[in-house]
Amino acid sequence: MTDLLQRPDAAPRTTPRPALGVRALVVFYVSSLVGTGILLVPGLTERQAGPAALLAWLALALSSYPFARFFAEMSAWRPDASGLAAMVEAGFGRRPGRAAALLLVATYVIGNPVMGIVSARCLLGLLGQPDGPVYPIAIGFMALSAAFTLLGLTAGARVQTAALLVLLLGLGGAVVLAVPRFDAGEYTPFLTHGWGGVGIAVVTAFFSFLGWENVSTLAEQVDDPARSYRRAIRWAVPIVGLLYAAVTAAYLAVPGDEPVVITALLGASFGDGGAIAGDLLALGLAVVATNAWVLGATRVVRAAARERILPRALGDRPVRATVALALAYAAVLGALTVTGTGEELVLVVTSSAFLLLYVAAAAAALRARGTGRALRATAVVTLLIAAVFLSFAGTGLLLALFLAAGCAALAGRTPTS
Repeated sequence: MTDLLQRPDAAPRTTPRPALGVRALVVFYVSSLVGTGILLVPGLTERQAGPAALLAWLALALSSYPFARFFAEMSAWRPDASGLAAMVEAGFGRRPGRAAALLLVATYVIGNPVMGIVSARCLLGLLGQPDGPVYPIAIGFMALSAAFTLLGLTAGARVQTAALLVLLLGLGGAVVLAVPRFDAGEYTPFLTHGWGGVGIAVVTAFFSFLGWENVSTLAEQVDDPARSYRRAIRWAVPIVGLLYAAVTAAYLAVPGDEPVVITALLGASFGDGGAIAGDLLALGLAVVATNAWVLGATRVVRAAARERILPRALGDRPVRATVALALAYAAVLGALTVTGTGEELVLVVTSSAFLLLYVAAAAAALRARGTGRALRATAVVTLLIAAVFLSFAGTGLLLALFLAAGCAALAGRTPTS
């Protein structure tokens, strides 16, 4: 990655013409974060912590800025499609960087299909078949989002912008319309499962705040990264934090046990007709978010292939990486079907793996030379917050460490020169 020009055996890097500015970055930031997480995860955290789950969301909303600023400074310092892995290599060397790249790819592959599951459930809800074939339909949605990446960044950004504006207006409207249905009694008892439940909810809800690093994978095609990333997070962080806090607070105040947030809010206001509208809106948000995450995954896969961490053929043409990802997503969803594993465990493992990468990247930023005061300061805060969150991860952390150990072993067996 960082020393590519000095390695004669490495594939030549081509620098695409910068195409993305501040507005496009804000769109990709918000669409990376506000989607599947806000649709599904509040219901999961309510089961873990009761009404006190709101504390987990507020804590994460407040800690978003240090994370976002860290990744913005990282992208400004060294624009690289490898994202977190490039930072790890800069601080710790080539082999740890390769291990981080493999872990990043694995985390994208394992975590992204959850978005397809949400889309499938929304579609089945619209069709009146809630017990229908979720995982086969999820495979189709993941393939659709993989195909979306072939539009290219400029066209893709336009599509994302239009869709996101409409969907965010609908999300805000759902919250406002649900206000008359709020019941303060839904917030009692508040600490249903104690502070331990809140800690678990923090780790689960953290999945919804993954995305600040996803936009770092676009850095090579950003116009003036130092300026654009820093300005973009000034808009994106408050938008995301306000939406999450408002939507979660509203969801917890609405009676019922509907797991999809927007469906619950609109259903409370308009009955069955509102539930149908909620499913449509949820489906749109899920697809927009999935598009952003699969785009990030293709960038990471191609960067890893360019470094010969993955087969070189995947880096030559976008179609090959797209097809490989679609097949990988299908394999993960197939494995979930066979094992009967639910998405809650996948969310916790994915969040834990990303937190491990956050810790590694932040430590690397403190170790690397010439990183600058802003990057080092945000790295310290990121390191501390990520370490605290990891302390609540439990089984998710153990599985993430196992995954990281496997990636490190594979990186050690792959030639580094």
